[in-house]
Amino acid sequence: MHFYCQLDYEHIPYPSPSSPYGNLANNGCGVCCASMVVETLTGTLFPPEESAVLAKACGAREGFGTDMRIFAPAFAREKGLNWESTQDTRRVLEFLQSGQGVVIANTAGDREGWIGVFSDSRHYVVVAEAQGSEVCVWDPLLAPGRYDIPGRAGKVRLEGFHAWADFSVIVNDCGTRPFYLFSKI
Repeated sequence: MHFYCQLDYEHIPYPSPSSPYGNLANNGCGVCCASMVVETLTGTLFPPEESAVLAKACGAREGFGTDMRIFAPAFAREKGLNWESTQDTRRVLEFLQSGQGVVIANTAGDREGWIGVFSDSRHYVVVAEAQGSEVCVWDPLLAPGRYDIPGRAGKVRLEGFHAWADFSVIVNDCGTRPFYLFSKI
């Protein structure tokens, strides 16, 4: 499995009608997450460049960012994965604790009463596993100091590109936004 940081892909165009000069660095978190999910579960390469082509082809890149409601079923079908969408956080944690697969979380960012830990705006991250109530997050926007700013400091423990946090941090970060669960067929 490769960890994909979207900041490494500024040279890959990812335009849409609302973002004609978009690229993977500024709009590619969903694409990078899909690449990490596929490679983790299948052991086959699916780099962000290929993921972006599929996202465009299936219509998931028509607005700002990537619409996972469209993209999740498309890349799961293409790569032979099971998937489901849920807002049931207990289901998500049990899925991760049992090692059934990996999850793409759809964070909501800053809002009244909450400072976004994984982003100040909408952002996709991969939740790779759970050890008890602590989860391992692969954040495609990982950069030095990202979790040291006020409101984020002390909520994430970094080990390389593995960002460990209590599951409640992810739940609060997502608010009412859905989780996308992926597993092998």
